[in-house]
Parts: sequence; C-alpha cells; structure tokens
Amino acid sequence: MFDLNISPEQKRALIILATFCLGVGGFFFLNSRPAATLQSAPDILQEIAPSSAESTTTTVIVNVAGKVVKPGVYQLPTGSRVVDALTMAGNQLRGVDISDINLARLLVDGEQILVGTPAATIAKRSAARVTSNNPLDLNRATASQLDTLPGIGPVTAQRILDYRAKVGRINAVDELKKISGLGGAKFEEIKNLLRV
Repeated sequence: MFDLNISPEQKRALIILATFCLGVGGFFFLNSRPAATLQSAPDILQEIAPSSAESTTTTVIVNVAGKVVKPGVYQLPTGSRVVDALTMAGNQLRGVDISDINLARLLVDGEQILVGTPAATIAKRSAARVTSNNPLDLNRATASQLDTLPGIGPVTAQRILDYRAKVGRINAVDELKKISGLGGAKFEEIKNLLRV
C-alpha cells in the first residue's frame, strides 16, 4: 500500500483541517436548506375563513319582475348573468317576447329585471314622475326622458346614451362625470333624479 512519511504533528494538523472543513461544509449545508415558515394561528384562520368583505361580494341580489313564472327577489353568485336570474324566476310566461333583454349581461347587485314590459311603456311611466323619490333609471332611459332633466338638452342626452352604449351598463351615477358637459353644478343638480 502507500507508505506516507507523515509525522504525528502533520497528522494532527490534517485531522484539525479535515474537522474544520467538515464543520464549515455542515454549516453551509444546513443554512442552504429552505427554512420552514411557521404561521401563526390567526394567519391560518384567515386563510380558512374568508373575510367579511369577501363574503359580502360573493353574491348579488336582484329583483325579477313582470311576466315570469315566479317573480321575486333572488340571490345569485357574483358573475351571474341575466339569463341565470330569469331561469331562477322560472323563465318568462308563454308568449312573452324577451328579445329586448340582454340575457348575456352580468348582473349588478340591487338591480331589477323587468320581463315582458315594453321599454316604451317603462319610459313613459317613469318620465311622467321623475323625482328624487322616483329617479330615472340611467340604463333604461331614452333620449327624450334624459332631455326632460334640468340642464340636460338633446346633445347631452345623446352623449349619455353614447356613453351607455360604449360601456354596456352604467354602474354608478357618478360615472356621468366622465361625460363632457356633465361636471360640477349640472351634475349636482341632476344626481338625485337618477339611479342605476
């Protein structure tokens, strides 16, 4: 075999050097592993139970009225569409035309879906008595209805209709501030006469 002429002092130095190398290697090995993260009990509970803000936004409540089998107020998951609400209400009565209703539109919490009532009838009824107690629905209003509002002429009424067509649905009365000619005092004058 190999016969190394190593003195006892050299053997001792090699053993110390080897021990030192093993210690440094072990230190780096143990510190290079990912550290286990401990979660506190409140953090774990927060992951399991959704917060109250999340739980309130997981459903929408809508009123399905008019010519349906079971008119009423229904609670549906967020992201549901008008067709889902109509299905929950048992669908429209036989012979009722629903071609004027956008069945693919996303539902908005608190809205009313009128089935089988012609838009002209709704417009005529609500135009006659627009007040702060009976505000005009921005998503169903016609140009002539909007024109009856104080400070709103045919040009501004058409801008509102164009904006509504562009976004699909007005979700808040405050969105009108984005329309040219509807800022400041004019908006403040009409905001209580409108709803979505």
